[in-house]
Amino acid sequence: MRIAPLRMVMAAVALLSATSAWADQLEKVVILSRHGVRAAMSAPERPEEASARPWPRFEVPPGHLTARGGQMIELMGGYYRQLYAAEGLLKPGDCGATYYWANVTQRTIATAQAYARAISPGCAVAVNTVGEGRDDPMFEPVKAGVVKPDPALARAAVAGRVGGDLAAWSASHRQEAEQLDAFLMQCAPGACSATPGKRRIFDAKPGFVEGEDLAGLAGPEAFASGVTESLLMAWADGRDFAGLGWKGVDEDTLTRTFFLHQAEFDLRLRTPYVAKALSSPLAGRLLATLKTSASPSAIGPWDAKVVVVAGHDGTLALLGGLLGMEWALPGYQPNQIQPGGALVFERWRRDDGVRVIRTRFTGQSLKQLRDATPLSLTTPPLSAPVFIPGCSAATPAFDCPLDRFDAVVTSAIAP
Repeated sequence: MRIAPLRMVMAAVALLSATSAWADQLEKVVILSRHGVRAAMSAPERPEEASARPWPRFEVPPGHLTARGGQMIELMGGYYRQLYAAEGLLKPGDCGATYYWANVTQRTIATAQAYARAISPGCAVAVNTVGEGRDDPMFEPVKAGVVKPDPALARAAVAGRVGGDLAAWSASHRQEAEQLDAFLMQCAPGACSATPGKRRIFDAKPGFVEGEDLAGLAGPEAFASGVTESLLMAWADGRDFAGLGWKGVDEDTLTRTFFLHQAEFDLRLRTPYVAKALSSPLAGRLLATLKTSASPSAIGPWDAKVVVVAGHDGTLALLGGLLGMEWALPGYQPNQIQPGGALVFERWRRDDGVRVIRTRFTGQSLKQLRDATPLSLTTPPLSAPVFIPGCSAATPAFDCPLDRFDAVVTSAIAP
């Protein structure tokens, strides 16, 4: 007779525990996304200088979002719509729940427009920018005049990470450079000889270069970075490599070819001095957007539930370097940012009343990009939780208390 009441109590406790486990409430989301699939940044002849086979052509001008690129972003947007509708954050007809901001390039504006079509269907929402002909401080703080870094110190900071010897650092990647040359020239590794009118990745001379970057690099890594990015874009756009005579173009090969790109990106953009100089304005506005009180620095209106910011791979790489965030998805190199890849920051109010930031990196796999795979809650894109040093806790989602997030970001950004 005493066992039944005890079982009832235990059942009630279990029910309360189960209920409390689902009591966390999602309050706000910021999606910081790279643009979708674009055409190569230069005419096909430039990548073809490094390859034995013709390079796939695009139907849009260099650097512009392709039609398929827009389709892939809409697939991601549709997934976000399903996800946040299931969490109760987005409701049908609530057009004021979303806000879109983009850098002033065709590919970023078109990307934000594609997101808006999918996340806010039936809504006449605008994609906001600083305006044509102007530089956005969130993406181009030096050009916009809000940051004045020391170029000499930036180069010293970059050089200091490789012992002051860019040539020695580059030489340590000889095997990867030779393997990439072999793939591009369709020859055996180590047996690719110089061909008239062609350039080998391995032959590029390491060093610093003048240009738009704070600490621009030359060398095999920089040369490979541009070539393999164009390779990724052509693959994701569904281009026919076999019809152009290419052999061995598959997902495993592509993953290996991205190594030099990531080495260059890490050194050029994730170096702390560079990341602090170029990402502080964005980080400050991101923090203001995720806080619970209104701020003139916030991106979009205070009551927007989902804020989408369309930028570039460098945008995400710099922020990752600033806050020490790392990520990895199957089929990609560590910290790689594929077309449509995004850092997603979610503000949750846990059942214990504590507000936390949960961050993850998400994006389509190489196969999902190539096949234009429809996405849903049952067929989601790749995703991995992101740990924020000095803030995240040992929970499955690496919960970062909002007040700690405030402190970490504030201490990381430039004055």
